[in-house]
Amino acid sequence: MPGSVAYTKPWAVLWGAATLALVYVVVALALKVRSFARGGALPPAPRPAPGRVAGIWLAEVLLQRQLLQLSPLRWAAHLAIAWGFAGLALLSAAHVALPALASVSLDGGAAAWLLRGEGRAIGKAWGNAWGLVLAAGLVLALLRRLIAPPEKAKEGQGTKEGDLPLVLFLLALTLSGFALEGLRHALEAATPERAAALRPWLTALWTAHGLGGVGLVAWLPRSTLLHALLSPLVIALNARGEHPRRDLYWPKTTRHRAGG
Repeated sequence: MPGSVAYTKPWAVLWGAATLALVYVVVALALKVRSFARGGALPPAPRPAPGRVAGIWLAEVLLQRQLLQLSPLRWAAHLAIAWGFAGLALLSAAHVALPALASVSLDGGAAAWLLRGEGRAIGKAWGNAWGLVLAAGLVLALLRRLIAPPEKAKEGQGTKEGDLPLVLFLLALTLSGFALEGLRHALEAATPERAAALRPWLTALWTAHGLGGVGLVAWLPRSTLLHALLSPLVIALNARGEHPRRDLYWPKTTRHRAGG
């Protein structure tokens, strides 16, 4: 297997923790949805124009145009974090979905090529590239929280200070991924004696990185990161009324320009 190295991975521990985390997340999100439903029915919306609604959704979710109007630095950090997460999530989904499809012979050989064959280098490059994008966004977000003047931080009040532990945790998780990749490369080039010494460190780092990812999933319902899941849905619902109310997506921008 080109590029692969052998070291112990405690999958049972990781899958056990992941199962508990997912059960907790499902229950927590179900409770949140029930609380949202107590707000009553949505007001009548005008007939939506599908093309217009799709355009608003793409501009607000994929390009985050409102944040660009508020603060270019905040927009750059937010966009890098969002796209970095999306790129890494797509890679993780491929690692879960392709073996499942291969088990019923529906992958066309993609699992063997991408996960164990020549395509493995492409997957590694993809993960490293989006990891760098995510790390850049997190560094920008951290700098905004540590050195941005108070008058430039008004838009982030309510979350800016409160989510600092989350930003630090995400940055540590991202950097541990790069450390794991670097240690794996070191193991590939190591002598047998050196490799024997490196393998326990790889196992420890792999376990810490994996459990850190599981911890992030469990933290999701209680963290500000939850808006990454809810905002696209809310924007899609609100976009139905955007055409007659062009201020709907720009209230913060309007107040910002007015000095409010």
